[in-house]
This record gives sequence, structure tokens and C-alpha cells, in this order.
Amino acid sequence: MSTTRRDFFAYGGAGVMGAALAAGGVGVGSAPRAALAQAAQNKLNIRIAGRTGTLGVGGLDVEVLARAKKVGLEGVEIEAGSPGDTLGCWDKDLQKRFLEEAEKTGIAVASVCMGLCNSNPVFSDPRAKSWLEGTIDATKALGAKAILVAFFGNGDLRIKGQSRPRPDDAAKTIEIMKSVAERAEKAGVVLGLENTLPAEANVEIVDAIGSPAVRVYYDIGNSSNYGYDVPKEIRLLGTKYICQIHFKDTSRGGALLGQGDLKMAPIAKAVCDIGYEGWIVLETGRPLGAEASAAYNTGFIRGLFCG
Repeated sequence: MSTTRRDFFAYGGAGVMGAALAAGGVGVGSAPRAALAQAAQNKLNIRIAGRTGTLGVGGLDVEVLARAKKVGLEGVEIEAGSPGDTLGCWDKDLQKRFLEEAEKTGIAVASVCMGLCNSNPVFSDPRAKSWLEGTIDATKALGAKAILVAFFGNGDLRIKGQSRPRPDDAAKTIEIMKSVAERAEKAGVVLGLENTLPAEANVEIVDAIGSPAVRVYYDIGNSSNYGYDVPKEIRLLGTKYICQIHFKDTSRGGALLGQGDLKMAPIAKAVCDIGYEGWIVLETGRPLGAEASAAYNTGFIRGLFCG
């Protein structure tokens, strides 16, 4: 059953309670209620954040914190900035404004996304190490604990047509990540690799880096899109490897949660089984508009894990 904007407001408006009721009553696809209840049984310490694009706000616009509060989120994932000698998130004045707004709204910066690494890969751009170092420092200054290091587009590590990484690019990635891992450890920041590889390949890369400050940023929509068994991968990776999780229903993030192809209850059960506690970050589309869609999806996550 799909939900329209009119349906959404009929459930109680754009508030989170309306979204939660909607998530509990419709849109759960083939996930049976008993499985949803079992997934929520542990009542893990899950906090919900949204990416700036999900909320319809620019990547480094402080307004995103107020928008997140309005739709019932607890945090936001901001962008590091565009490629250059310095990145936008390094700006001290910007960091100060984010911290002041966070104090005002009660909304945290959950993580910083280095999406620029899709076009300027870690393994080939000579500025990658300095970008990582500066973003580690900025992430600490913002009070966040995780950095998403992206490997899509030009940064895709896979051998074409296979699920294995290109050896030279993987080796260079490991070298670069090793070189910044100690800095991340000292800052209390984790670098999360988000890529197109299966869990087994990610385990090999993370183990080769050999630092608790470099792990996997797991995206359920991307992994499903690449043909991977999401609950199985979550259990294989566990909290040893997973530092943070993106939720969306397709790789393009277009559907409301529970109304796309993914079976959410088994995924939620796997997250509960590994004892994951931390941020779940919405990277979802906006079929009802940015605010209503984010409120609905926030409610859906609460129904899965906090019901």
C-alpha cells in the first residue's frame, strides 16, 4: 500500500506521531507485524538522523538542524564540502555556528559525509590524505564521531563485472587509511567506508588497515541493489565492523521506508541481533515533500526499533 501526501496528513499531520502511526499501520510491505514486534523487542539505543539532502537543505547550511528538529530527528549528517585545497567543514566560523545551533535546537551533528571522494577517489587524488586529516579534526570539533568515506562513481573499487576490488586501488586505499587511522583514534572519530563491495571484501580491507578507527558505513539500500543479502551481511559484519547505518528502500532512495522492495523486518531483526546501538541515518527520497517524507520515515524507524 502506497502513501500519498494526503494520506500522510490524514494520519495526524507532519508530526512524528502521525508518521509513527502510519509506519505501524501501513507501508510495511511483506513484513509481518509479529516480526516487526520481535525486531523492536530489544528497544536498542537507536538515534535517528537525516542527511542534509534528505531534508531538502544544502550540505553545509546550519538551517538543517532546525529542519531536523521539526520532523522529529535527533541529528543530521552534513557534507564535508566540495573538492579544493580546503573543505567547507573545516571553517572554524561555520563549526561555531553549527555548535551554537546544536545547543539551541538540541540536534546533533551525527556524522560528516565525504561525498567528494566519489568524484575524487581516495586511492587516486593526491589531496585525499589531507582531506581526511582535516575532516577528522573538523568532525571532532563538531562533536560528531563518524565520517562517511564514499567509494562510488569514479571511486568504485570493484573490478568491472565482479564483486572483488581492484588490487592496486584497494592497496592504495589501505595505505591512505592506515596513514590517518592514528589521528582518527586520537580524535575519537571513526572513518566509515561506504562502497559497492560485499561484506567479505570489506572485512578483508578493514582487517588489512588494522585500526578500530576504520570500519564500514553500511547502507541497506545500496547493498540490496548490488544483490547482497542484507540481514546476512549485517550479521557477518556485526558491531566489530559496522560503525553507522544508512536506511533507504532503494539505492536511489526514492521510496518511503517500507513501501519499496526491501523487507524491513528481517533487516531490523539483524540489527537487533548484533546489538547495534548508535545512529541510523535516513538517506531517503522526498515523495511527500522533504519534511513530510522525513517525518514519515523517522516514524517508521521508531516503529521498528523503539516501539
